[in-house]
Amino acid sequence: MALSSRQRVQRTLRGEPTDCIAVAPYMYDVAVAASGVPLLDFYTRAEMMVKAQLALYEQLGQDVIAIGSDNYYIAEGFGCQSSRDADELPSLVRPAVGSLSDVFAVEALDPYRQGRMPMMLEAIRLLRQAVGDEVAIRSPGTGPFALASYLIGTQEWLCEVGMCEAGMPEANEAAIHHALDVAAESLTRFGIACWDAGADIIHCGDSLASCDMISPRTYQRFAFPYQQRVFRAWKEHGITGSLLHICGNSTRVLNAYAQTGADIIELDNMVDLAVAKQMIGERATLMGNVHTVLDLLQGTPETVRAAADHCITQAGNSGRFILGSGCIVPRHTPLDNLRELIRVAREVAPPPAG
Repeated sequence: MALSSRQRVQRTLRGEPTDCIAVAPYMYDVAVAASGVPLLDFYTRAEMMVKAQLALYEQLGQDVIAIGSDNYYIAEGFGCQSSRDADELPSLVRPAVGSLSDVFAVEALDPYRQGRMPMMLEAIRLLRQAVGDEVAIRSPGTGPFALASYLIGTQEWLCEVGMCEAGMPEANEAAIHHALDVAAESLTRFGIACWDAGADIIHCGDSLASCDMISPRTYQRFAFPYQQRVFRAWKEHGITGSLLHICGNSTRVLNAYAQTGADIIELDNMVDLAVAKQMIGERATLMGNVHTVLDLLQGTPETVRAAADHCITQAGNSGRFILGSGCIVPRHTPLDNLRELIRVAREVAPPPAG
């Protein structure tokens, strides 16, 4: 059974037999280093982002091509200011409003008009035209907890959430929930637009909600309900490839991750995939989690092969597993290391699904 990359990914998500392990390292600006496209053009011009990603795909042949670059393409629509640098991806320069009480004036965004969302949608459309049905496409998508934080700045946001958790009288829980409402609705609309543009995997990246940043209790109170709302709305639209990505050691909340309704849960290298498989079971497809620095950036093909084999041994005991990286692959990762990651997946026939 010979499958296209897109078929391989789609069948994996449905728990159906495939010809080999699907493989999808999470790659953005590594395409810049591989293609020679200027970084500034990569994150501001759809045709240049697609040109870079196609050049990378031609050299690697992975199963998923990811559109995206940074965290602020949605937030800029709220009025956030981000940097424009020729050597670095955008960072937050100024939040949208001056204080938490000001968020009540903020409304949900139109993905076709605001921020850099239209550019990302155009990149998905152009990429789908270029690859046809051969390769799966992954969209960008900032998670609701992280996206809400950009309204006032991440440090200020965590302080406000912490005051609320501590029951301090100056806490403004209503404003926190309004910010989360607006963020969740904006992400919902953007994800639907990405799906309609041709993406197969719709991304919710909410790493500020990591257990390395907030407690499991805070996650359950302020992040989980809004993630769940987004995934429910996406499913109602017919989206069958939703993905939750949260960095860090999420072992204590893996059951909650499965309860969000995400079709794919992408796990950082800090999570033991065997434990994740035991806790999540067949409720979602697992993706990950080769170390992006120690193995992919600083390692060798031999160490990458060992890491990839270990991931497959831990989580590849059913058809619902995609071999990938724990997080975004660093820009200057040797392509030989990425080729080895893909080669390992191509050599491994998965066990029968079901």
